[in-house]
Amino acid sequence: MAVGRPSVEGPDWAALLPKTEANVAKLQENNWDFKTLPEAFANKSVADVVAKEIVHVFDGKTMTRYGRLIMGAGRGRTFNLMGPIPPDSQLRVTSERTRSVLKTVQEQTQTRGLEDLKEYHAFGKIQDVEFFNYEMFYTIRQLMFWLLIRDAGSYPSSLEIVVRHMAAGSIVQNVMYSPHQPGRDGERPVYMRADGLTVSFPSTVVEWMDKPIYGGLAKDTVHVEHLLTLDRTAVSHPYLPLVGEGKVSLDGQHYNVRRFAGVTPKDGVRGPGIREENAEDRY
Repeated sequence: MAVGRPSVEGPDWAALLPKTEANVAKLQENNWDFKTLPEAFANKSVADVVAKEIVHVFDGKTMTRYGRLIMGAGRGRTFNLMGPIPPDSQLRVTSERTRSVLKTVQEQTQTRGLEDLKEYHAFGKIQDVEFFNYEMFYTIRQLMFWLLIRDAGSYPSSLEIVVRHMAAGSIVQNVMYSPHQPGRDGERPVYMRADGLTVSFPSTVVEWMDKPIYGGLAKDTVHVEHLLTLDRTAVSHPYLPLVGEGKVSLDGQHYNVRRFAGVTPKDGVRGPGIREENAEDRY
């Protein structure tokens, strides 16, 4: 999602705070019926995760994910990326560690990650960027205050999905990113690569990530995901086909690895007969 108001200061900031508080209160009074506040919806279709390469490490007690994300942006200079995670997660921004893990797995499986998929090459030039302003939201109220104060907005189905996850006990993590060379209106999207979002949480079973939420730009996501387990397993992926198996050694520990890859539709893309979420439709 594009952040339309990355910074405000002085008298404007002082005036914006009570207005935002009032809008959040209005939403809460209406039981988070987002249609009662059109300002909560994104008014431009601008940004999406278009590809991801993930290494999932499961040791029987903990799930750890190392991720490389490719984002596309149609216009704007500052964007935010949010997603639900378990509340007992440990999160780190460790770019070098993530690159090392991805490289190790690629070398030992004799694969090239996203480079092996023809759909990935269609993006063309990709800029390297870093995440910043890492934040965690524990309530819908916190999340909506941030979206409104930043003039970021969200898509109707995205908000519905986030509310559902929060009701089930998840929290929402959020980061921001900016392209070095922003796109211009009328030109093709710019693409950005970011490494380093690492998350660990206690689990006695393999837990997969949900599909990326639709952000208005790309309805599909290109995936390459590796599952590393201590014991050999027949665990399948909920929405990707198995494309390879093998063994790898990481930090002196031997793992069995199952590789999944493909292209999947976004979560939250509305079906036939339901209005498209786009720049002209703020509901």
